[in-house]
Amino acid sequence: MTTSHRPRLPERRPRRRGQAPRTRQPVANLQARAGLRPARPQRGRRPTRRRSRPGNGVVWCVAILTVVALYVRAHPWVGWVLLAVLVAAVLVAVLALRASLRKTRRLAQGMRTLQEFTEMTPGNFEHAIAELCRRDGCRNVRVVGGSGDLGADVLAVTPLGKLVVIQCKRYSADNLVGSPDAQKVGGTARPVHGADEVAIVTTSGFTVEARRYAALPTVNIHLLGGQELIRWEADGWRPPWL
Repeated sequence: MTTSHRPRLPERRPRRRGQAPRTRQPVANLQARAGLRPARPQRGRRPTRRRSRPGNGVVWCVAILTVVALYVRAHPWVGWVLLAVLVAAVLVAVLALRASLRKTRRLAQGMRTLQEFTEMTPGNFEHAIAELCRRDGCRNVRVVGGSGDLGADVLAVTPLGKLVVIQCKRYSADNLVGSPDAQKVGGTARPVHGADEVAIVTTSGFTVEARRYAALPTVNIHLLGGQELIRWEADGWRPPWL
């Protein structure tokens, strides 16, 4: 009769009274006591990237230019086409640069386009004209437009000391200032307001009849259309009192 014997486990030593329980110490502490340095964990190596040499790009550019030169030499008409494309690209770049500089200058100086003037309310347009008068040296500038203005929207004293009356017409491009509007201003500016100079500033233009009436020696009204308004704002060309 066979009997199975279990392996005998080592007996634990009884813990004395008042003795603290043993705790397992980490491996690092054991290695430190033994005077050994803990092994550092090995990190995976990063794959090395091959750096492209600067000379490779130059070689490719020279090779491409050589192939293009040989092809143009074999086909002369291709050279003329490439030259035309290059000239067109340069012209487009120059025009774009000029437009960008013009826009930057306009924004820096607070200048407006004709469309921006047209999109204003009548009151804002009158104040914009008054600001231009102040910019060019006028004093005692007043906005008097509204109901019952008797043909005067802006009153100002010019740098030469003359009183100028300006009628502002914020019209669309297809709505021209006619002779009746010009006659209303001409009939009230000098008798009622005592103006020395009279002007009509509009965002559109004037009819032939209005120009004929304004050119009469006894009337003498200065007319500024949309293009003249933009030039006046841009560089002070021909203000309404000159």
